[in-house]
Amino acid sequence: MANIKRKIFVFSFSLILASSSSFSQNTFDLTELESGQLLLNLGVTERISVEQDTLNASLAYSVQGRDKISLQNEVNEKIAGALELIDVIPEIEYSTGQYYIYIIRPGRPSRNDVENPTWRAQQSLQLNSKNSDVLLEAVGELQSIGMEINGLDYSLSDEAFAQTSDSLLSIALEKLQSRASETAELLDKSSANLVEVTINGDRSAGFFQPRMAMMESAQDNPTMTTPTAIPGQSEVSLNVSAKALLSP
Repeated sequence: MANIKRKIFVFSFSLILASSSSFSQNTFDLTELESGQLLLNLGVTERISVEQDTLNASLAYSVQGRDKISLQNEVNEKIAGALELIDVIPEIEYSTGQYYIYIIRPGRPSRNDVENPTWRAQQSLQLNSKNSDVLLEAVGELQSIGMEINGLDYSLSDEAFAQTSDSLLSIALEKLQSRASETAELLDKSSANLVEVTINGDRSAGFFQPRMAMMESAQDNPTMTTPTAIPGQSEVSLNVSAKALLSP
């Protein structure tokens, strides 16, 4: 995983002393611990910053006029053409977004505005890819046929998040077991076993700075250049708490 920065590990622990009874693998009630056993509560938080690996783009095509049927036909044809362009690029995943058709109401409508209103028709298209060069080139081509960018941003994929979380979990469990063993030695116990683990993971959106000519249509700029975007960092954090059984 690229550009990973390791941050501080935070530990917290407490001891619970029991005097008698039995121990259950699934339930750790004080009354179920055997005499001389200790139940140790441990917690650790791991964080790393990971370079975002997926570029996401949102584009739309919209038109307005008096004839709502012809407007919808134009939107339908434009989106169909965009899908044909994107469908042949295997590196890009795509889906269509919401479709709008509505009346544009001026502040002071005239009689003609009421009897023959102006309509706006619009549909959006969502794209994402781990190959940013391919996606940005495709976005430039879509802009050249009249579509406009509504948004362009990087994110961390589910696969990268899962892989990073697995790495953090291994580190966290090793730290927890080490801490439990050290505590057992200090308290003159012969063994320390992690018997219950709770895991909570999260990721922040992070920040990236796109560099592009946003929201200019092909009609305004017939020589539309390909937009540029640079990935940022997402912070992945993993909170792991565990119960360790210390035995004589």
